[in-house]
Amino acid sequence: MSAFHTPVMAKECIDLLNLRAGKVYVDATTGGGGHSAAMLEAEPEIVLYCFDQDEQAVKVAEQVLFTKSADGKSPEKSPSVELIKANFVQMRTELALRKIKGIDGILFDLGVSSHQLDNAERGFSFEKDAPLDMRMDALQTYTAFNAVNELEVHQLAKIFKDYSDELNATRIARAIERAEKPISTTKELARIIETVAGTGTKESLKAKVRIFQALRIHVNSELEYLESAIVDAINLLNPGGRIVVLSYHSLEDRIIKQAFRLAAQDCICPASIMMCVCKHQRQLKILTKSPLCASEAETKMNPRSRSAKLRAAEKVGLGYNKGKEFKSGSKYAAKGEK
Repeated sequence: MSAFHTPVMAKECIDLLNLRAGKVYVDATTGGGGHSAAMLEAEPEIVLYCFDQDEQAVKVAEQVLFTKSADGKSPEKSPSVELIKANFVQMRTELALRKIKGIDGILFDLGVSSHQLDNAERGFSFEKDAPLDMRMDALQTYTAFNAVNELEVHQLAKIFKDYSDELNATRIARAIERAEKPISTTKELARIIETVAGTGTKESLKAKVRIFQALRIHVNSELEYLESAIVDAINLLNPGGRIVVLSYHSLEDRIIKQAFRLAAQDCICPASIMMCVCKHQRQLKILTKSPLCASEAETKMNPRSRSAKLRAAEKVGLGYNKGKEFKSGSKYAAKGEK
C-alpha cells in the first residue's frame, strides 16, 4: 500500500464495491493510490478511473499503480487504469470526455490526507510553521491567507461556526481582525486563536483544530463540491452499481446520509399533498443502515481511521443485478431499511 496515505477500512470498501471483471469503477479521491491499489489487487480486470486534484498525490499514485518499465525508472501505463488530475466535482465532465456514460462503482475517501497534514509547506496543520495556504489544488489562487486577511468578521465567524461548531467563532474572528499586520503563517494564526481560547489546554487545542478545519473546508469548497459530486455519482451509476463513501466530519456524513435517503425514496412530496406530483423515482438501496466504523485493531494501527464513517448504497433500476448480495444479518446489510 501507499506510504503517502494508509487507506482506511480498505477491506470493507472492497467488499461493498462488489468489484466485477470488465466493469468500470472510479476512485474519486485517489490520494496516494492506496484504495485504488487494493481495488486492483482484489480484481485486476476492472477498468479504473482515478481522480485527485493534488498534483503531488497524482505523482505518488502513478508510482503505486503502474509497474516499472524496463529501464526501472518511468512507470508503464496500464490501458485499464487512468489517473486524472481533477477535483471530483469535475468527474461527470471528465468521464463524458472519455465517452463513459455509466460506471459500476465509485469510492470517495473524503477529507485531508495524512501526507497533506504532515507536509508543512501545505499549511494544513497548526503544529508546523508554514505559510497560510491549505489549498488541495496548487493551481487554485484562493488560499487561507486570503480568507483570514480579506473576509469580514461576520463572514469568518460564520465559517468557523458552520464548518466546525466553534463556540468562540465571533471572538476569534474579531481577534483576527485586530491583528496589527496581515496573518501570513500557521503559527501566527494559532497564536491569535490562543489569545481567545487560552494556551496549553485541551480547549485551546480543540479550538485550533476546529478553526484550521473550518478554513480548509472553506478554502477548498469541500462541502459544496461534495453535494454536487454525490448527485453526479448516483446518476452515473449503472443498475447494480455501488457507491461507497468514507467521511471524517459530521457535516460530510450528514450530506452523504441525506443524499442517500433522498435517492432511496420514491415520492418526496410533502405529507399534506394527497397525490404525488414530484415524479421522483427511487435510485438507491441503502446497504448500511448505520455507518460502519473501523475496527479497534485498525484504529490502533492507523489513528486517522478513528473518526471514519463508512456508508454504501446500490443503484436500483431496470435490469438490476444484485451481484454478490450481502446475506441478511451481515454487518454490511441494511436491516429494516425504509
